[in-house]
Amino acid sequence: MQPTHRRVRDLGWEPYAWLIYSLPYLFSSFDRRLSGLETSAMLAGYGAFLALYVLGHLVRGWRVLLIVAAFDLLAVGFSPRNPAAATFFIYGAAMLGHAFPPRRAALALVVQVGLGSVAAAALGMPWWYWAMAAVISALIGAVTIQAAAKAAGDAKLRLAQAEVERLAKLAERERIARDLHDVLGHTLSVVVLKSELAQKLIARDPSRAAAEMGDVERIARDGLAEVRQAITGYRSSGLAEEIDRMRDTLVAAIDATIDSRTMPLAPAQETALSLALREATTNVIRHAAATRCHVRFYAQDGSVLLEVEDNGRGGDAPFGNGLTGMRERIQALGGVLRRETGHGTRLLIKLPI
Repeated sequence: MQPTHRRVRDLGWEPYAWLIYSLPYLFSSFDRRLSGLETSAMLAGYGAFLALYVLGHLVRGWRVLLIVAAFDLLAVGFSPRNPAAATFFIYGAAMLGHAFPPRRAALALVVQVGLGSVAAAALGMPWWYWAMAAVISALIGAVTIQAAAKAAGDAKLRLAQAEVERLAKLAERERIARDLHDVLGHTLSVVVLKSELAQKLIARDPSRAAAEMGDVERIARDGLAEVRQAITGYRSSGLAEEIDRMRDTLVAAIDATIDSRTMPLAPAQETALSLALREATTNVIRHAAATRCHVRFYAQDGSVLLEVEDNGRGGDAPFGNGLTGMRERIQALGGVLRRETGHGTRLLIKLPI
């Protein structure tokens, strides 16, 4: 929707440049055949025209029609003594593009051209007067209506582009939030696990405790690198490496078995499965209170499947940020994610190869 009014400083220089076509009327006002009173009246009319012209560029909607009607009155009133006043019909036609949408503006232009033609006939003006009041008015009016419609379309396009950019930025923020949750959640869970293990071992097996703390340092450094990679969008070092990392994490905490097979995957699929496996491992360690976990990664009927099953507490708690982000990634690739709970939890992810 266009604003109902603007400010003079917003007009720029272009509207004033078009005033050059009003100069024939101004110069004709000083014709020697005119009396001083007539010249004064015409100059006053020109001043009124200038004020209306500026006002016509500031308002919108039906107010523009009032300006156009005033131009028509000036044209009819001064034409008998100064035929160059026909130019006021042209300025009125040029204003119509600001009044209405294109179809209604075109209808108003037809009425305006009709008024110019009637005025030319009623006042007995020469052919060139009719050409100005009707033909040139029609041409100028059509051009300005088309220009106004194009400007409105360009404005809508700019708004659409701005909205696309806003949504893209929002999607990127959500991606980074999901990725940071996955990376930090997993890394911090492993750090806590190994730190607790090191505390228990420090009295009876100092060398093993030192090894565990060395792992803590390594995992923390890896986590920092992964956070940096998450910001730039390159987070996954490969599904095979993620499986090895998961195996080390689970075996250090519970009784775990991993059955995985190598298969070709698209980069996006490999990244999504790597992050899903990382989140599932984190959930088993942090929330499930499980003592056993079984992981399977295999292909079946044209799809790749990832199963993570534990004997933990189960439950039907709503999806948190991690599972929600996991499901969004899988669904974006045309896959499905299912969670079965009861005696433990079974997470099944299926992606088309």
